[in-house]
Amino acid sequence: MEECISEKLALIPDHAKLVVSPYGWKSIDEVPETLHVVYRHRGDVPVLTRMIEIFNKRCQTLDLISMMQELKRATNKDFHGRYSSYRRGYMSIKVDSLSSLPTFQKKEE
Repeated sequence: MEECISEKLALIPDHAKLVVSPYGWKSIDEVPETLHVVYRHRGDVPVLTRMIEIFNKRCQTLDLISMMQELKRATNKDFHGRYSSYRRGYMSIKVDSLSSLPTFQKKEE
């Protein structure tokens, strides 16, 4: 599945993409213009729900990287509270392939 997703994303090289994947998906890092959020799935932290909440609250004031950093802080804090002996963070953010700062564009209806 990882390979298929990487291939499809590579077909749209000039547009910013947000990819949320489980730990271990390395090929996504090679796709241009990708903000790659990697998480260690434990089944008990509602990452996607929390992400949507942050989008709803912050989309007009923060860029996408800042929103993902806020998500990372909140999720890692919750993760370390539950698994204090686990040394690595729950989530990491990879922005190496981005050439600009992605933001949401407000559309008028």
